[in-house]
Amino acid sequence: MNNLIHQAYEGEVYGIAFFSYFENVDDNNEQIKLWSALVAVETLTAELLLKHLLKLTRRYEFKTAEMTEKGDKEAKKWSHLPWPELMLTLSQWVEPYEIKYRDWLLQCQQQHNQENKQLEPIFKLIAEHETAIYQCFKAELNQQDGRAPLTSFLDKYSQA
Repeated sequence: MNNLIHQAYEGEVYGIAFFSYFENVDDNNEQIKLWSALVAVETLTAELLLKHLLKLTRRYEFKTAEMTEKGDKEAKKWSHLPWPELMLTLSQWVEPYEIKYRDWLLQCQQQHNQENKQLEPIFKLIAEHETAIYQCFKAELNQQDGRAPLTSFLDKYSQA
């Protein structure tokens, strides 16, 4: 299960780069606030996952530069899209991950052993962070404030 947490961590590094790119090139103040909140969600999640991974006796390889470059490159490919199309593209892109991370949480909950019981809060974090991002894009598609689910997530996990 720790391999999945490592995989999620690398996805956070990717996401930080991806959303940071938009935060740095966007010229709309409201959109910049959204990108900033997305970066904050990814950063907080990455920090909490890394804190867990560094406590383990097994050492993982962290491909930070590679994942950062990959996130930056992908963002550049989509940066030309108009806002509604970008939000639709991002919601469709995030949806399978949101489902996958909820499935990971369910798997963790269904395996009744001591290790998984201890890992459950981490898998809940992973699932809830992706759900917040997905809800953000869905809200923006409905011309609502996408920052609300992100702020809720940050409020909940900032004390962790």
